[in-house]
Amino acid sequence: MTSRANRYEWMIALRFLVKGRGQTLLIILGIAVGVAVQFFLSSLINGLQVDLIANTVGSAPHLLILPADRAPADRGLDGLSDRGRFLIEENTEIHSWQQYVKDLLADPRVKRAAPAANGQGFVVRGNTVSAVTVKGLTVEEGLDIYRIREKIVAGTPNLGPDSVLLGSSLAQRLTLAVGDKFFLRNDRGVQMVLRVGAIFDLGAAAGNELLVADIDLVRNFFDIKGVSLIEAQVQDVFSAEAVARDFGRQYKRVKLESWQEKNRDLLTALRSQSTSSITIQFFVILSISLAIASVLGIAAVQKQRQLGILKAMGTTDRSASRIFIIQGALLGAVGSLLGLGLGLLMGYGFVAGTQAPFSLEINAGTLFTPIVLALLAAVVASTIPARRAALLSPIEVIRNG
Repeated sequence: MTSRANRYEWMIALRFLVKGRGQTLLIILGIAVGVAVQFFLSSLINGLQVDLIANTVGSAPHLLILPADRAPADRGLDGLSDRGRFLIEENTEIHSWQQYVKDLLADPRVKRAAPAANGQGFVVRGNTVSAVTVKGLTVEEGLDIYRIREKIVAGTPNLGPDSVLLGSSLAQRLTLAVGDKFFLRNDRGVQMVLRVGAIFDLGAAAGNELLVADIDLVRNFFDIKGVSLIEAQVQDVFSAEAVARDFGRQYKRVKLESWQEKNRDLLTALRSQSTSSITIQFFVILSISLAIASVLGIAAVQKQRQLGILKAMGTTDRSASRIFIIQGALLGAVGSLLGLGLGLLMGYGFVAGTQAPFSLEINAGTLFTPIVLALLAAVVASTIPARRAALLSPIEVIRNG
């Protein structure tokens, strides 16, 4: 009996929509445009944010462990330090780096961790002396953190006892090519002969001015007993600050710094973008709701006579109200699907037409959120005319013609 009643309600709802096909098409078009705008904005802004983050921290450490600004005043009664294991006070270098790296890699949130050694040297070629920043990295993890092997533009990225990698800007400034040899001098006047093994382009001005060498070579050349810092990447870039905070509670002889601390302006801009997108989507949903409520409200007035006859024939108040809720759900479903297709066309058309350097970020959230919101808005908006239909008195309708 219930199934038969449901079919009856669906049949009446469909008939009302078909009879008012002009209004139906307009409201479906309105919902489609609203969903298309929502999808277009969310996927475009998310894609822009992903591209910005990838360019900012995709080829860089998300988390740094640095020597403390000052040595702790109290080493403790038993002479032990962080977690009862580190016996050497960190000052300008990190001497206990192996344990720090081991602890980082044991955390499932951390993807990579590796020590690094930094130094300031001078490249000597004939009568020309140029200052350079030298970075010592491990062959596997260190190179992978900066994705240097993916960014090679010439040569082979092999770090050896005399083979180094140069950033593209540095190579251009020093007029060095793959295979060229040069002298590298430290602040003590000691120099060594090195060969350019490869040239890379990280897409960042600071990164392309680096001279990258094997970490052991840099430590020996600049007389670094420990390491200069420890660099790490996390699985979720936005969790870097939480990871730094968690490890910061355990380690008091070093300081931890996340990429968020150095990029506050970028984070503010990303939050502003997200807020503006949500604001626009809210008003789009509000417009859809008002449009559906007004159209179905007019339909409820126009169909008063038919509703009165249906109620006189035994249609219950609940059944009459469900007719309009079904109409709202149908309008929302059809409009949402059309809007999703229109949004995809808008998004890919925009990216192709403007030759944007980023792509749309399409995932379950950007796909289903506009559809779910539009359906909810349609159903909620349809409750207004549904309530009007439920309160309708068949006697009054028939009496007033």
